[in-house]
Parts: sequence; C-alpha cells; structure tokens
Amino acid sequence: MEAEERREERLDFEELLRRDREYQSACDKKVSQALSTARANWERERQAEEASRRSAMEAELAQRMEQERSELEGQRRDFEGRMRRVAVAETLQQRGLDAGFAPWLTGESEEESAQRVEQFTRLFQQALSQAVAQRMRGAQAPKAPQRPEGITRDALRGMSVREINGRWAEVSEALKR
Repeated sequence: MEAEERREERLDFEELLRRDREYQSACDKKVSQALSTARANWERERQAEEASRRSAMEAELAQRMEQERSELEGQRRDFEGRMRRVAVAETLQQRGLDAGFAPWLTGESEEESAQRVEQFTRLFQQALSQAVAQRMRGAQAPKAPQRPEGITRDALRGMSVREINGRWAEVSEALKR
C-alpha cells in the first residue's frame, strides 16, 4: 500500500499545478521573471551587437573616406603640377625657347617655377652666346647688310648687267637725277 500511495503522491507537474493554485502562481512568477531576465539579456546583447556593427561600419566608412580624400588630394596635386607645367611651357615659348624643357623647369610652386625659368633663360643665353663666339673663333660678329638708299652713278659702274636688270627701277631713278 505504501507503494501505491507513493505513486499517487508522485503527481505529474501539470497535475500538481492544476490542483494547487499557489504552485501555479509561484511557477508563473518564476517563468515571468526568467522570461523578463532572458528578454533583458537578449536586448542587451542585441544592442551590443548593433553598436559593434555600427562602430565597425563607421570605422570602415571613415577609412574609405580617408582613402578617397587622399586619392582626391593626389589628383589635385597632379592637376596643379600639370597646370604649372603648361604655364612654364607658355613662358618658355614667349621667351623664344622650346616648350619641351617645361617638365625639367617646373617646380613645386609657381614662384619656384618662375625662378627656374629665369635661371634657365639666363644660362641658355650665356651658353648660346659662348657657342656662337666659339664658332666664330674670335672674329667679330658680321655686320648686318646695309642696303644703300639709292643707287649712285659710281655704284652703277661697279654693278654687273644682271644686277642692273634686277634693280632696274632704282637704276632708272638714279639716271633721272
């Protein structure tokens, strides 16, 4: 009999809750507490994951923006360099020099480029003068040909027939005088 009583005493959990309302109420409180604790923990974890994800995205975005800034800065420097090179080439052409020297004369700033062009022009003119003087080997520079204003009778005597025919208009004027 004791065994049967023990079997009867061992009730199913569901049966125990149905028979005693206090057990059911206590169980409901415990389950509610466990649920609210689990929900709070889940919400905290979700917020932490969201914050982590957000900070990772912000870091990636900041890195991308910094990379794009550096690329844009590099493009800007290249563009400014090209513009300085073009300006130097124009200056060289204005001075009668070849624009092909521009890449070697372009500086980091406009002032530096202007100084380089000025120095190059001075040095180039000196070298050109020296080369001309060396080729002439001490001879004086040739004088520019002088064309007489008109032909005189004395100059006419020293001219060939071909020269007289070539300058017939001038010769006829000289003869009229």
